[in-house]
Amino acid sequence: MEIFWRLVLSHLLSDFTLQTNWINQIKRSSVKGVIIHVFIHLIVTSLILMPYIESTWFRIGGLKLNGYFMIFLICLIHFSIDQLRVYIINKRIYNDNTISFLLDQFLHFYFIYIFSPFNDINPSFRGEKIIMVLTFLVLVSHTTTIFIYYLEKDLKGLPFPGFDQKYLMIFERIVIWAFFIMSGWWWILFLVLWIFQLYYIKSKKILDISDLNFYLSIIIAVVFGLITRYCYYL
Repeated sequence: MEIFWRLVLSHLLSDFTLQTNWINQIKRSSVKGVIIHVFIHLIVTSLILMPYIESTWFRIGGLKLNGYFMIFLICLIHFSIDQLRVYIINKRIYNDNTISFLLDQFLHFYFIYIFSPFNDINPSFRGEKIIMVLTFLVLVSHTTTIFIYYLEKDLKGLPFPGFDQKYLMIFERIVIWAFFIMSGWWWILFLVLWIFQLYYIKSKKILDISDLNFYLSIIIAVVFGLITRYCYYL
């Protein structure tokens, strides 16, 4: 599962952490934007998969498909999916909403899964600990930000969060998630206190945070925290 989790991490970094507003805007206006985005994806994936890039991932008859070929194939499919989504949105065939976002991500992860070589000797779904921790870190930070944005836009008509609100909630979710990586159980008290201070900030309107953002951020951070703890300590 090492290659699978490294592919997941590289996708999350490229599609969320490194996909700036500028890249997202030019993606929707020109195919050059999609090419730039996929090129970044290619570079990030190649770097993260460096230990496995020359090894054979699949054998089809006498043909050996190594990491170079498979990474290029994954990026080519990534380009096709993104360009199709841009075309559908720009032509107003379907709206840019939560469903289209989730479908886009499902397709990306589907092809990552089917193009990942799995070791039958070690059927465990866990990969390298550091890679999995980094994967859940990106999920709980930037990926969750985009997911909540789509939900707030569809359900409440809210715009993309401002700089302060966006990064405050990223920070709050990371702290909640990080408590679960600590050894022992003493941290539970501090976790409760941390969630209480977030509630205090919201109730006093020190920062305008919607109920959806508040509760979903806590739930997602706790769920990913539990999964991360399981993967890290077991």
